[in-house]
Parts: sequence; C-alpha cells; structure tokens
Amino acid sequence: MSPLDIITHTPFWVWPVLALLIVIGLKRTQDRTVSAPRLVLMPLIILGLAGWNLAGLGGSLAAMAGLGLGIVAGTGAGLALESRAGATQVRRGLVHLRGDWVSFFVLLAIFATRYVTTVVSIAAPTIAAGDVFHFVTALLSGFFAFLTLSRTGVRLRIAYA
Repeated sequence: MSPLDIITHTPFWVWPVLALLIVIGLKRTQDRTVSAPRLVLMPLIILGLAGWNLAGLGGSLAAMAGLGLGIVAGTGAGLALESRAGATQVRRGLVHLRGDWVSFFVLLAIFATRYVTTVVSIAAPTIAAGDVFHFVTALLSGFFAFLTLSRTGVRLRIAYA
C-alpha cells in the first residue's frame, strides 16, 4: 500500500478533524485567560482517546509496560514544561496562560498516532498484533495523556490557590 493509497482511502471526515485540531492548536499558541472547567476539557478528551487506544490493545503485558513508562515520562515532561510555562491566577478559578506550541504539537502527535495506528491495523494486522506495536502505542497514549493531565493539574492548583 503506497502513501497515496493510504491518503486516498482515508475517510473524508478525517481531514476536517485534522483542520479543527490545527485551528485549536494554533489558538493555544496565543496568550489566553481560561476558566477551570475549560482547562480540563481537552485533557479529558485526550485521556478518553488514550483509554480507547488501550482498550483496543486488549491489556497485553507489553501494552501495560508501555503505558507505565508513558505515564511516568509524560507526567515528568508535563511537570517540567509547566514549571516554565508561567500560568498565573487572574482570580479564583481563572488562570492566564501564555501561548505555547506544546499543545499544538501534542494535538498533531495524537492525531498522527491514531492515524498511523489505524493504517497499520488495516494494512499490516500481523504487525498491529505484535508486542512491539502494543508497547509503542500504549507508551505514546500514556505519554500524551499524562503530559496534558499533569500540566492541567498544575494549572488547576494555580487557579484555586
């Protein structure tokens, strides 16, 4: 299967989703003031996608190992990034966030991960059934979910300080 075959056989609805993610990501590159409920929306969606990915892996040992490593790495990366991000409380439950490119790249990476996972599952099911594939998929899911969750945790702590 060639790259052109993959792109032409991709359902049409995938491209508007990608465009929406790009718009959302670009908006996050600008400074903004956000309420606590809005802070948790995207991380919850990302956590849901990670759960969906993991459910598809069937709980293999390789997937659990990848998930564990992804959680540790993602949490560490999120806390390190957020310590330099400079979120500030505007008033209780409201924070001012400086624009950053991390959110943009995380959204694109999650999209790419889901896209590649789906393509591999269809084009090469024997690879998709393997432990290495399960490990890497779970690692990425855990990493991105906990990177966003840990950043949000710090931001919520600032919002309600």
